[in-house]
Amino acid sequence: MVGVIASFGYGISDGHFACPVVTSNAIFRQIMPRSTTKLRVSPLVRNIILGLCVAGATTILAACPVIYPEVQTPMRELREGQVLSPAPPPDVRWISFTGATIPALTRDGRKWGGDLSSGLPDPYAKLFVNGGLLLQSTIQTGTLTPTWPDAPRGNFRLHKDDRFRLEIWDNRVINDRPIGVRELGGIIVTEVFSERIDVETGSGVRMILATEYARGRVGYGFFYELRTYDVYVSKLYAESPAARAGMRKGDQILMIDGVDVRDMNEGETRTALHSRRTDGVKLAIKHADGTRVDMTIVEGAIYPLYSEVGSFQ
Repeated sequence: MVGVIASFGYGISDGHFACPVVTSNAIFRQIMPRSTTKLRVSPLVRNIILGLCVAGATTILAACPVIYPEVQTPMRELREGQVLSPAPPPDVRWISFTGATIPALTRDGRKWGGDLSSGLPDPYAKLFVNGGLLLQSTIQTGTLTPTWPDAPRGNFRLHKDDRFRLEIWDNRVINDRPIGVRELGGIIVTEVFSERIDVETGSGVRMILATEYARGRVGYGFFYELRTYDVYVSKLYAESPAARAGMRKGDQILMIDGVDVRDMNEGETRTALHSRRTDGVKLAIKHADGTRVDMTIVEGAIYPLYSEVGSFQ
């Protein structure tokens, strides 16, 4: 059976759904050795063989997990002059590499790339927290003044006892080489009102790091799955109106604005959860433990973390 089962992929939303399928011709060719394909086989025997194989394939297909499309409620840009409410949490900061200035010579007084070379370094930066890599820039080739405009950036949850280290490296063909290292201690968290950290390493490299209050968007801040008759919360942002209202991953949405979701079609459900409304959306929720909760979620500040969305401007 293994040799006669082929796989196909069927994409749904941002997930991937794959199940095996069986074709009768492929089954028969694999089951009957090449040396026996010229033999006469009665229709009855052939149908029995194919029936057994199809039955086995049906069992495998029945075991495949069902994957439902995941839908995100809208996350909107701020309107001009709009103020986020609530304000950013004090332990979430937006961090970005701003730039660096590298001396013309290496730490031991040589030209970058060797004494016979006029090449410049290909620098990239790393930010560590408590010894683990938190953020790494892209590589900017041939410059002493990198700005890394396309480097990843985003919101990070930090703690007062976190310790940070900033490093800048030269990308080499074989082994990358360090250009400068600076221990920052807890400066990112303690300098609450600082929007820029400007430090210099022992090798003379000047590095600049942007650290601001968290940047945000506006919305409800949750994802959901439209199942055959039901709607389930599949994911939500930790810093969002949905999370602040008490919604949890895995919750079943029973009612939307007083209407049973089983009496709504897919289009009506999407409209109810995606429309921009000043009074919010009223939901009846059932938690995984069976507890039923009524809540109203009003569009408000979402501060998506780097771990949830990746780079975030």
